[in-house]
Amino acid sequence: MRIVVGLGALLCLVLPTLAAAAEPCSAEGGWDCPPLEATLEPLVVGEKPLSLGTPTALLFAPIVAGGPEHVIVAEKDGTVTAYDRATGAAKQWLALDGVASINPERGLLGLALHPDFTAGRSSFVTYHTIPRTNEANMKCRRLPPPSSKKFDAICDSAEVLGCGGSFVVTEWTVDPIAEDPSASVTGREILKRPQPGEGHNAGHVLFGPDGMLYVSVGDGGAQNDPCSRGQDLSTPWSAILRLDIDADGALPKDNPFVGTDGAEPLVYAYGFRNPWRMTFTPAGVEGVPADVLLVGDTGQSRREEIDVVTAGGNYGWSVREGTLNHPDAGVAPIDAAFTAPLFEYGSGEGKASPTGGFAVIGGVVATSAPFAGMYFFGDNVTGKLRALDLRASDLGDAASWNGAAKAHLMKGCSVTAATFGRDAAGDVYVAGSGGKVFRITPGS
Repeated sequence: MRIVVGLGALLCLVLPTLAAAAEPCSAEGGWDCPPLEATLEPLVVGEKPLSLGTPTALLFAPIVAGGPEHVIVAEKDGTVTAYDRATGAAKQWLALDGVASINPERGLLGLALHPDFTAGRSSFVTYHTIPRTNEANMKCRRLPPPSSKKFDAICDSAEVLGCGGSFVVTEWTVDPIAEDPSASVTGREILKRPQPGEGHNAGHVLFGPDGMLYVSVGDGGAQNDPCSRGQDLSTPWSAILRLDIDADGALPKDNPFVGTDGAEPLVYAYGFRNPWRMTFTPAGVEGVPADVLLVGDTGQSRREEIDVVTAGGNYGWSVREGTLNHPDAGVAPIDAAFTAPLFEYGSGEGKASPTGGFAVIGGVVATSAPFAGMYFFGDNVTGKLRALDLRASDLGDAASWNGAAKAHLMKGCSVTAATFGRDAAGDVYVAGSGGKVFRITPGS
């Protein structure tokens, strides 16, 4: 039985019908496809629309075997809360101290349930940031111009000292049906690394179909990546990491850079600027291969991109931004081959300011009709939502990826997207940075 999501729906578009999705895209850049008709309906838990603070993760799952579906939410202030969709009853699983920050890119940023959560391993994994140490407060220095003799040394020391604090990946064991689960939750640190700067933390955690944990990490901040971390394989920055949380050092033996001289072995793919949210394509969607990893990578000033992530892939930052050469190019490995994005947008919509005018938020794939096979994603600056038709793309052929895949704008929808989720029925939800959560449904 599908749970009613609520009244007060927001009409996204009263223009073409969904049949417009089959029409060809006309723009060379790929961002001028026929729009879709849809509505945004508030997510109701119990009898009230769900209202949050600053959500960063949105999961839908039962918390016990055979139990009802819950909405499990991580928020930037360090809390994880599970809501019973039918009754609205809420239980807090976690309340982290000392992670709240006025910096919009810091705090509790990622949440993933263990694949065996209802089968004997009731644990979840988080990614959160912590402030820098007193030593870092005393020794960290502002980055000088690249011409300075101290430039390289200050770049290197920022990574060692953690001038942006640190990020921590933790597995938490919880009793989800206890009266107060947060009172007895216990944590096990999986990974902790100092961060060179306070920005571009990314911070998504996601278990893959292979049972491994995928972690997105940005370049550590500073505009245009002046320290060229995007192309530096010796660090975890600008990368998707792949972890085996039960192995020594959390290292899967089959990671692509294991045994590569000087490389960080946890890296699965690299060359990203700020890969905020990831998803794997689900099984059972006609025309869409299962288990393909997609990520939305927030650009500098000219391109936002959706990437298909492959083992060992180099996605170009900061030598490239999307399909464009970056004017403040970093240093690339010799003979580097870059993987182009599946879809990109930016300058065709007026993005020209160095501070940016867009910030892509990667989403999830719908499995319910009529949107099955559509990858919904958003933009935290413009509030626009898009649906990328994965059935019209060859996700297995990197040579065909050119940034111009078929993405349909949902005009009239204004949601400063923070994260996305998909429920058991296959419907897609978007959580806004203002705390409201909506289901994306066909328009009437």
